[in-house]
Formats: sequence, structure tokens, C-alpha cells
Amino acid sequence: MQPEFAGLKVNGPRLWQDLMEMGAIGITQDQGVTRLALSETHMAAKNWLISRAREAGLEVEIDPALNVICRLRSVRSSGGKTLIAGSHLDTVPNSGRFDGALGVLAALECARVLLEHGLTLPCDLEVIDFTDEEGYHNAGTIGSRAMLGLLKQGEIHEAKMKGIPTFAQDMERLGYDPNKIVAAKRDPSHMKAYLELHIEQGDQLESSETAIGAVTGIVGIYRYDIRVVGEANHAGTMLMQRRKDALVMAAPLFQLLPQWVRARSSKMVGTIGQLTLEPGAMNIIPGECRFIVELRSMESQDMIAIRELLKEWVASHPGSSIRTILEKDSVQVAAPLVDAVVRAAETEGLQVVRMASGAGHDAQSFAKYVPAGMIFVPSKSGKSHCPEEWTSPENVTKGCQVLLNTIIHLAQND
Repeated sequence: MQPEFAGLKVNGPRLWQDLMEMGAIGITQDQGVTRLALSETHMAAKNWLISRAREAGLEVEIDPALNVICRLRSVRSSGGKTLIAGSHLDTVPNSGRFDGALGVLAALECARVLLEHGLTLPCDLEVIDFTDEEGYHNAGTIGSRAMLGLLKQGEIHEAKMKGIPTFAQDMERLGYDPNKIVAAKRDPSHMKAYLELHIEQGDQLESSETAIGAVTGIVGIYRYDIRVVGEANHAGTMLMQRRKDALVMAAPLFQLLPQWVRARSSKMVGTIGQLTLEPGAMNIIPGECRFIVELRSMESQDMIAIRELLKEWVASHPGSSIRTILEKDSVQVAAPLVDAVVRAAETEGLQVVRMASGAGHDAQSFAKYVPAGMIFVPSKSGKSHCPEEWTSPENVTKGCQVLLNTIIHLAQND
């Protein structure tokens, strides 16, 4: 590390204050946070970030995918590669304060520390808040995939469930042109690396009393929209033996899925976490049952095997259909970035472990095209996507310091 960067420390209390202020945007009665992508609260969070970044002296732009890009220009080079650090500010319903927000605000803190000491890196540094990582509209990681040109034709015009707007519809509501989202694409050869600090969302670090996780790989995620069609009718007058209840018709799959997954691999998971019935009234027999099946594994062949079983089941039920929402394969993190995170943690005297991520992240979009690394900090009781999600101020500061050390190392080395 060059002498001018030696001994730089992040401002932990300031970062914690930022997290608490951000957590108040979209706060729920349960003390959770709801900032659905492109909602009023999500846009308020983006505006908060823009204001803080400009106060710090960063250049700010919003790209055609509504990603917020906060840039610290280098004065030492021109036309060089850019180092990117960030995550997302959108949440799932009634989530916690740390998922995504920690990565964005910690990256902002790193940029502020450099500016306060009158320092720039040998390359540009960008702090980015990516849009709709959580997949509120349809498939997730919209912003990061748009930046890498990975969006599928027409996907921003599809909604994963009835009653949810499409990404394109919400863009238009906010005054943006969805046809211009392709202009968010950037050349990955101009990107030096991508870094993301995140809570673990599991309990491996806490249970082993380890401060830092150096992520070695990110799990693959396959999602499918399954529709089972029955016949709606009066719930009081249609006899049981003559009903075509769509929920009852779909129910066997709810038990089959976990059986298939357990039989295939002990390291694979399958979930049905979202279900709707039509017409959806208590006195009407469901005429349609629609639900989302999600599969996660580091091994693509395992998810493919379950996908084929799902297709066979659907084919055996006339009127049923299956639509692919997302098929994102697992990725391995570049070894030099894992080593850089380990080195950055050890420099601070912190215990660190190499580990895989069971959750998807924006880093996954980058990993096949740009060196991408992730830093994990402990989650209390392993809880996430709920109001009880918590990471201590001490661990937040430790993670941010490791992020800063890693940014400085990567900026100075190939």
C-alpha cells in the first residue's frame, strides 16, 4: 500500500447513522423496512443517496436503468478502468435495514474517507446503487444486468404475478423511457473490478465467531411461474366430488418439490414463497392457482434436473403451464479477489473465513465478465429479509474497513 493510504480509517459512527437514516425510509409498523423497487419509498432512498453523495463532493448520475452512480474521479490517469463498489437500496416487503443498503452506504463511506484526506485512487471509483435487485417486478438484479447487457428481450414488460406492475410500467410512471434501458449497457473491459459488502444472511460467521467472510462463489437461482387451471364456482352449492379446485389440483406439487430437492442434493434448496388464487374470494372455488417455484444450488445440473421434473408434472396436468422467470447459474469468485479480501481482513487483525453465498447478489451479474468480489459480515441469528435482521455497529465498521482496504489494494494492483 502506498504511504498516503496507510492508516486510513472509516468513520464507523457516521456509517451507522447513515444506515439508521436509510432504515427510516419505508419503515413499517413491525420496525421492518419496505422499499419495493421504483416505489415512492425506494425513490426517496435514491434521492437521499444522491444528496449525501453530492454533499461529499462526488459526481452523480442516474443511468437509463435508474441506477444511481456516484463517481470519485482519479486525477492520476485518464481513460483507465473504473473500480466499482455498491449494492442496492430496494427491499423485499417488511425486510431489514442492512440487506443491500450496507453495501451502498459502506462504499459511500469509503469514497468520503478518501475525499476527506484529499486522496484519489489510481483509477476512478464508482459507488453504485443498482435498481430492483430483489426482483419485485419479475426477475431480479435488473440494474446490474442492464449495465452488463444481460437483460432478456421483453423481460421488463413482464410481471411475475397478477397485480404487480412491470418494470417498464413503473419507469413510465416515473417519467423514464423503458426503451432507453439498453443505453445503460457499459463495456466490461473498462471495469477494473466490482466489490460488494453484504450481510451474510446466514449464521456461519456468528456461530463460528468469525468477523469476515471472503466469498468464494455465489449460488445459482432458477425461478418458474407455474399456473394450474381448474374451474371457478360457488363454494356453497358445488358438491365436493364434482369440483375442479385449482388449489387442490396444485397441492400435490407443494409436497413433491421438497421431496425432489432433498433426493437430488443436500446442498440444494427449493421454495414456493408466493401464491395467488383466482378469483380469490372466500366463497368461490379457486379457478386458477398460480405460484412461483425458486431453486438454488451451486450446481446447475441439480436445478436443471428439478426443472425437468416440474415440466413433466405440468405436462401431465392439462391446462397447466410453466414460464421461466429467471435462470441464473452459480458463479465462482476470482481467486485474486478472494485473496485480496482475506489480506484486507488480516491487515486489521480480523478472523476471516472463505465461504460460498447461498443468496444471489448484484456481484453475480458481474462475475462472468469482470473480476467480482464479496465481503460478508455476521447476521444476528442468521436472520434476513425480516424486521429482526441485524448486524452490530462494530461488525458494520469492520466490514467497511475491509472494503476500504480491498478497494485501495485493487486500485493499486492488476
